[in-house]
Amino acid sequence: LIQRLREIPGVRGIHIMAIEWEEKVPEIAKASGLLPRPQL
Repeated sequence: LIQRLREIPGVRGIHIMAIEWEEKVPEIAKASGLLPRPQL
């Protein structure tokens, strides 16, 4: 899903919400290819 969102023209970011499961956010980011962050 995240990869498909990245392909939409004009989309520049996403917000990951893991309500009451915040410790999973880094795992989700890594699994989706969002980490490590690219150099700008």
